[in-house]
Amino acid sequence: MMQRISSRPQSAVSESGPGAYGALDSQGQPAAGLWAEGLQPRVLVAEDNLANLFLLNSQLQRLGCEVAGVSNGLEALNQWRLQQFDCLLTDLGMPQLDGFCLVRQLRSDGDMRPVIGISADPGEKEWQRAQEAGFNILLAKPVTLPVLHTTLLRFSLAVSMQRLPVYVNDSLSALFDGDAVLMKKFVCKLLDSNRHDLAEAFSLYDRQQWMDLAQVLHKIKGAARLIDAQQVARDCEQMEKACKLGHAEQVGILLEDLRHRLQTLEQQLQAMP
Repeated sequence: MMQRISSRPQSAVSESGPGAYGALDSQGQPAAGLWAEGLQPRVLVAEDNLANLFLLNSQLQRLGCEVAGVSNGLEALNQWRLQQFDCLLTDLGMPQLDGFCLVRQLRSDGDMRPVIGISADPGEKEWQRAQEAGFNILLAKPVTLPVLHTTLLRFSLAVSMQRLPVYVNDSLSALFDGDAVLMKKFVCKLLDSNRHDLAEAFSLYDRQQWMDLAQVLHKIKGAARLIDAQQVARDCEQMEKACKLGHAEQVGILLEDLRHRLQTLEQQLQAMP
């Protein structure tokens, strides 16, 4: 379900502490690695001001994203349709096709992938127009790295997750040499453990006990790897990174996503013949 745009977006995405985004390594990636393997967002940036386009490209690369940049809305529409992007980051006023028309076209095509709008000084009418056009959120320029990182976690993570399987059936079958009775008993124990661990994770999150939470996540991740439940495992890895930063908002976003991943996993395992 597409989330509604907030009335004042940057109040909803807070800053993380200083030093969270270290120097780039020799290959141009953040030294700490901000994304779990396979979850680096693929972002298309549409901005007609070349200086702003350079800035956004640089910021997204600093965050470890795969980035392509275009300078007008029509080119953005063409590139979006040709390539598999997870998220669109677009200015509102552009030649040939402005951001509002671009997003309306995407939504009319049935494309519900996330769109992040950016504007130098958005007024109330602009907020309303962006919401009506189908933007997920609108950010005021300049956008800081922590705000951009948190916004990508909130809106693009679910799309990135779809590149991974919920679980690999062959891995589960191989554990018990195809014995259906043992597999069902194992699944029951696994799901009971997941429910207990998820409840504990939310309790630790409420108390902001990041190290203890990371340990519970490591436990859930280990169980997920037994059956190659890649979405769950990657979600836990991503949240462990957020725990190390001590960023409560990012952890909260990821914890809700993990709840959804575990629910999907449970549904598919229970439907297993």
